[in-house]
Amino acid sequence: MLKKIIEMNKHQKIDLNFSYEPTDQYHHDLIKKIDNISVVGTLNYQDNLKCLLVQAKIFATIEAVDARDGQIIVSENQSFEWDDEYYFAQIAADQHNLVLGDDFDIKGYAIEQIVLNIPLNFTKNCGKISFVGKDFKLLSEEEFEQEQLDKIDPRWEVLKDFKVDK
Repeated sequence: MLKKIIEMNKHQKIDLNFSYEPTDQYHHDLIKKIDNISVVGTLNYQDNLKCLLVQAKIFATIEAVDARDGQIIVSENQSFEWDDEYYFAQIAADQHNLVLGDDFDIKGYAIEQIVLNIPLNFTKNCGKISFVGKDFKLLSEEEFEQEQLDKIDPRWEVLKDFKVDK
């Protein structure tokens, strides 16, 4: 959607549908395909800030590789909240989404929101992680802190070598 159209229609309801295209890029190693993308919500443009506020819900079907067993997982009709601000002008802070150019690619930004909400280790097996390993064990934060407190400082061992003559 072009910036000019967004500026003219300051408050706009959207109900858009997109389908998979082989040229779609996801920047996530486990995602193979995002299809049946539906974006429903509102776009609100604030002229004084050159800011577009997106408040929408995204629905999509995701085809991804299970991080544990390598099988393909198809998650249908997944929903994601999209509540973000995008700026068309340079902002001094580095924590803002800056739109480069005059085109706000709704499908591209919707895919970005989906990818940001997918875990790095996407899996359908939500059981415990295997605790097997060489020379390590998985500790909770409390167990780690207790182990650190119980650990003897090696400098104290050196004191045993000193002999005090009376």
